[in-house]
Amino acid sequence: MNHHCLFVSAHLDDAIISCGDYINSLVRAGYHVTIATVFTGTGTDLSLLARILHKKFGLSSDVMKVRREEDISACDLLDVDTIHLDMQECIYRKDRSGAPSYEKLDDLFRSDYETELDVISEATKVLLTRLCLTDYDHIYIPLAIGRHVDHGIVRVAAEQAVRSISDLEVSARLIYYEDLPYLNYGQDIKWEIDLARNLHPVYISLPKCSLKQKSAAILEYRSQIRLLWHSRWEMLRQVIQHAHSCRPPEHQPDPNSYCFRLHVVSVHDQVPLAISVPGDF
Repeated sequence: MNHHCLFVSAHLDDAIISCGDYINSLVRAGYHVTIATVFTGTGTDLSLLARILHKKFGLSSDVMKVRREEDISACDLLDVDTIHLDMQECIYRKDRSGAPSYEKLDDLFRSDYETELDVISEATKVLLTRLCLTDYDHIYIPLAIGRHVDHGIVRVAAEQAVRSISDLEVSARLIYYEDLPYLNYGQDIKWEIDLARNLHPVYISLPKCSLKQKSAAILEYRSQIRLLWHSRWEMLRQVIQHAHSCRPPEHQPDPNSYCFRLHVVSVHDQVPLAISVPGDF
């Protein structure tokens, strides 16, 4: 088997936090996996918000260099390739007047992308020029649960990039993943209506050893643990809790496995490792 899967990630932890266990199972099944992270560029002339977040990271200098190294370590642990696309994430971006695009943490979680059209256009171009999308059998992108502006930009840009390719089969390769830990926070209660309205859930049965590998990979992102969770133990608890909460109705998994959920446009799309669930297929 030589199938190649691409996971498009907004930040240097999103794909593994959201899908690390599924990625591990893909690799174990013989798939070649690449994670391409869009926002990996270094910020300059930092805003107050960026400095506050850097303090939470516990990093004072070369922040993105350290974060890129963390990502490489996490990807190595799962035996996947990684590509860094070098755009600046929202806390580093400036508007056309040179002022910070985002000055408050709450401003990062909105779904109005009118002020980010230039960034969406740039991200679309980067995905098309830095990645050969036709080379991948399956392309996984975020649903943007939690409404983080960068997650939404990546979703829209990836959709636009795929639509611009004349090969219609590429569009059928899009698979959407749920954004963790934002789903677990429970604050985006309308995500299924707003973000997955025209999509269908697909379930995959994963062995518990993949959950262990995912947890170990997440721990490689040392700078992010304090920002996203109160502690590493809270992270582990949340990861385990989510694994036990996601299963289709009337499905009883093996005691040594659990269910993982993805979303597709058509239930007839081929999703690697998917299980057949009556009523969904």
